[in-house]
Amino acid sequence: MSAKEKEFLEIVAKYCDKKADELSPDLKFRDDLGFDSLGFMTFLGDLEDTFDIELEEEEALKITTIGEALEYLDKQLV
Repeated sequence: MSAKEKEFLEIVAKYCDKKADELSPDLKFRDDLGFDSLGFMTFLGDLEDTFDIELEEEEALKITTIGEALEYLDKQLV
């Protein structure tokens, strides 16, 4: 696991009741991790601050799983 992925999972863990090492790519933010709309938007803001990127809200709101979020983050960091 890369440092970026580890840092990403640590951020996700701050917003749910799981530890970073318990998270897997197939987990859904809303269904599996209990994110609500406000929590998800706050999480996205945290990602922007941590990785110094600007996410496109329309695209980011289509993300449903941890794996999709990591793929999206990879594209933003290129």
